[in-house]
Amino acid sequence: MTSERVPSSSKLTNSPYSLQRGKACSNCRKRKIKCDGLRPTCTQCLRSARPGDACEYADSGRTRTQMLEDNISRLEARIRELEEPDDENAVRLHLPYSFSSQSSPALIAPPSTGSSIRSSTLSSPIDTQRSSNSPSIASSSGHSSTHSAFEEEPSSDVVQQLLMTFLPHALDMGFFLNLARFQNSALLPLPLGHFSRPCAGLLSAVYLLGLHLSGDADNQEHVYLARALAHTANILSSTHPHRIIHAIQAEILLSVYFFRTGRILEGKYHMSAAVSLTLGAQLHKIRASPTGSGNIAIISLFQQFNVAGPLLTPPSDQIEEGERINAFWMVYTLSNCWGVAVGTLSSAVFESHGSTIDTPWPLDMADYEQVMWNTPRETWNYGADFGSLHTPQELLPAGHQSIMTVQNFFRQVPSSSVKEFSVMAMFAKSSILLDRAANLASLYRHDMNADEASRFGASFSSLDNLISNFQSSLGFLPLNQHTSYDFGTILAAHTLAYCATIQLHSVFINTNSHSRRTALSATRACVSFLRQVDMSRASHINAVLGSCWTSVCQVLIDEIQRMRRISAATGGVGMAAGGSHLHSARTESWGIGNSGLESSSEDEMQLVGMLEKVFATMAVFSVESPLIGYQLAKIQEAFQSI
Repeated sequence: MTSERVPSSSKLTNSPYSLQRGKACSNCRKRKIKCDGLRPTCTQCLRSARPGDACEYADSGRTRTQMLEDNISRLEARIRELEEPDDENAVRLHLPYSFSSQSSPALIAPPSTGSSIRSSTLSSPIDTQRSSNSPSIASSSGHSSTHSAFEEEPSSDVVQQLLMTFLPHALDMGFFLNLARFQNSALLPLPLGHFSRPCAGLLSAVYLLGLHLSGDADNQEHVYLARALAHTANILSSTHPHRIIHAIQAEILLSVYFFRTGRILEGKYHMSAAVSLTLGAQLHKIRASPTGSGNIAIISLFQQFNVAGPLLTPPSDQIEEGERINAFWMVYTLSNCWGVAVGTLSSAVFESHGSTIDTPWPLDMADYEQVMWNTPRETWNYGADFGSLHTPQELLPAGHQSIMTVQNFFRQVPSSSVKEFSVMAMFAKSSILLDRAANLASLYRHDMNADEASRFGASFSSLDNLISNFQSSLGFLPLNQHTSYDFGTILAAHTLAYCATIQLHSVFINTNSHSRRTALSATRACVSFLRQVDMSRASHINAVLGSCWTSVCQVLIDEIQRMRRISAATGGVGMAAGGSHLHSARTESWGIGNSGLESSSEDEMQLVGMLEKVFATMAVFSVESPLIGYQLAKIQEAFQSI
């Protein structure tokens, strides 16, 4: 059936061109031809029938063409507004990952439930306030805009200054690479990302910490942080030959930076990334003994995703292999330390099924260098052909192997490592004891049945004995015989070992006099470390010590409070000599004696003096670490409230 076509005007005439002016369809008006006004399609449109030509009349309302033209006009206006905004309140395009220097640290608030590090430090992040406007970039960086600063490397003189600030304190920041090699390659006059230089992410992380330790007088830390985050995220997608080890190092440095500045959640994130990369690269199996757990086939997450071959090629020499060994132990050690300090990070992932640690104890980097220089030059494999390449087993002494390294440490089985009393090894062992003590203490419950109590008691006594024996071995690392480079790590090893005692006995401090005296003895040892050395020489320290010192202060505060309470109850005559109501047959059966509360075990003034010494030390380092500053404020508040 043919559609009926009628003219638009009520005045019908014989002429098809008698349409009144302005009544033509939009298409005929655009083409400037006469329209007969017939509907739904005029004769001209019916004849042309070109795609996209619509026969529309203005008296029928807004046409589709008009609406499209209006949309185009609005979009063009919006583009002009974004390109050249006149209104100060207009939305502007900006560079992502730009951080304000005015951000407040995302710190955590402690629940006051005892003297353990886990409870005396921080546990829930505070929202970070960030400004939307980034300050201008200092001219010393050699950049003229935020975009160029984000993309480019600082000028050579700035790089020199940042390295000079960072490298003397690198070990305290978690740096495990060979310093000389890193510095030499970092200063090569080659572009950022060149294979002969460290990965861009690692360099950017080092620059960030160098600026952080220098005090950031130009207020540029947010720019360096943005660059470090962006470059580190892209390390693994690069083709750099050392991208995996460099990625692990960069993630450690970022985690340390965030922990130091009180941004706990971000610190946990980057520490977890370092742990994942370490396990994925099988660094916990370096030089595993050919017997025992070393034969267990381990399939990493990377290998499950069809990554052909091992992630790491054989090391080129002793130093490179040493870097890999130390990479594992640095990640493991810091994971232990910060796991106790902030919670949720646990070494259990390393000791889970199929992930037994077989890597030998770490040596200090000087030891790896000494091994290399004592090796005949003809055995070096630089530039050697394939047939003359030596296997990794020949790089270090054949005896430098291990199996079930951590498990044997707990069993007190002698190690076959070349040198198990290095600074790095003792630091690692201290962290292991601290982590295990905190985990064991967290398992205690008042309502344990007989079997549970028996197992807990056996574990408690065994660990307590191991910690005591290890503390005796710390004589291999005297605090008064150290270099400025490793002093902070030696101090951390000593302090962590005695804080392990505090952790283990923390659940019994208020109910058993032996545990109280043991914790107080460990506390006095930690304070004595601060008194026997000149702490002013250590301009930067491992920030986890802030959590240790907080735990020490909490023990002192609890003891002062206990002494005042007993003094008030006895009318100031002295402390009760009884205390049998605190006796616990169960803890006594675990080897924790309870001989009652002595009349004057500690003079309150001595306790206050020790407390003030720790306060003064924390105050020095609170200038560089907002985390330590926050912890100091909270523990001083706790002391003032008793």
